[in-house]
Amino acid sequence: MEAKVIIATVAKTTRENKKIWSVGIEGEEQPAAFCKSAYKAMRFCFLLKKHTEGARISQDCLVVLSAEIKEEKAALANAEGQEKLNEVRQEFIEEHSVDAVLAQQPEQEPMAEPEKPKKQRKPRAKKNEQAADVIAFQ
Repeated sequence: MEAKVIIATVAKTTRENKKIWSVGIEGEEQPAAFCKSAYKAMRFCFLLKKHTEGARISQDCLVVLSAEIKEEKAALANAEGQEKLNEVRQEFIEEHSVDAVLAQQPEQEPMAEPEKPKKQRKPRAKKNEQAADVIAFQ
């Protein structure tokens, strides 16, 4: 009995340079499944491994999928960073433009009321110590 091997290959490349992955069992008649990303292709490989007893995933496929996932994450992080940078740059330009600065009225600070001192407890009245001494000697 042959060992079943799960393989993932690039089936197509779209116009946006996105890859379509084909995941299937080598030598099986059932059609391969198509995934839009390397991450989903890897997940499908492990799902297929779980449902088919005795099948194993090709080590080469795992290496290729892992490298592709790493590249996708780096590209996504770079794109998000550029978008954030452009947003911050645009906000700064709008906030510090000549028209915005000239349109702002100088803000007048409201008259600050003088601070009232905090209320403190009244000190305890001291007991008459001399009266206590006199009573003790009598």
